[in-house]
Amino acid sequence: MHGQTSDYMASSRPYVSELSTIRGPLKEAGLERSQVPLTLMLLGKTGNGKSSLGNALLGCNESAEAPFQVKSGFVSCQEHEPRLEEGIIQERPVNIIDTPGVLDNVNNEQALDGICKAISLNPGGVTAFVIVLRADSRFTKEESKAVDQLQSLFGDKFWDHAICVFTHGDVALRGGQAAFESQLKIARQQVSNLDTILTKVGVRWLIVDCHNLGRSKLTEFVLMLDSVRSKNKGECYTNALFKEAQLRYAKANGPALLASLRKAKKELRELKEDYKQLKYKISKQLLEEKIKALEGKIKGQETQICKLHQDLADAIKPAAKKYCVLL
Repeated sequence: MHGQTSDYMASSRPYVSELSTIRGPLKEAGLERSQVPLTLMLLGKTGNGKSSLGNALLGCNESAEAPFQVKSGFVSCQEHEPRLEEGIIQERPVNIIDTPGVLDNVNNEQALDGICKAISLNPGGVTAFVIVLRADSRFTKEESKAVDQLQSLFGDKFWDHAICVFTHGDVALRGGQAAFESQLKIARQQVSNLDTILTKVGVRWLIVDCHNLGRSKLTEFVLMLDSVRSKNKGECYTNALFKEAQLRYAKANGPALLASLRKAKKELRELKEDYKQLKYKISKQLLEEKIKALEGKIKGQETQICKLHQDLADAIKPAAKKYCVLL
């Protein structure tokens, strides 16, 4: 194996040699070949290839018996909960958590609920968050929103545990590795959130073909995991870190939510006053629709604020919630 790895490193991208330098610190800390399972959480939009990547890492094809069933669209979002599967990657025990549909929610509260369920599957924490992007398609506005969600849900510590994997490499690499990296450089200049991801993860990214995930790519992937473990001295991203991130998010966003609620109530009062003075039926119908929509918005904000206050109170109690704080 050592001979194959060395040959691979010599002929592959230069950063692989940089990643390999972390093996020394891991060995000194007694973490190089720990049999404690590495826990990976796959994150990304539906269709980016999370489930396919999970199956490939576990050495499974996408048959009916595959650990992670590959589905698309509303089926993936609605019918599937986060799921954990155990396996082995290059003699290393792993837990892989798939999160179907979680980042498809533009609503932070719904996304948070999905993340809480995913984290609760392994209370010991997450070794690495695997951000899964498609290499053969545009980085969309929805994915930019998903990056913002990751930051708000997990906090700054998230990036210390993050790596990035581009899927659909069979298509993207038709012009060669250099051509893909050139395209990626241009994309980073044009899309700030894509640049944010790759700046935060540094050298910890790679491009793969999930249908043909060879030994060299698995070696590269394991090196990235070891880089994460070395950076964090073997510590996982725990539920405690997640709870701290949620408390910071609540404190930072609470005032803005209250201000938005006051503005909505003022607008509602003005609309109702206008409604009283209108004589035309058609105009009244249009205004009724606006009033109904605004009342629904206010009700939702009031519910969110009440929940926020309760969760903050629960979070500071000595007996904290077992898994996470829901905002």
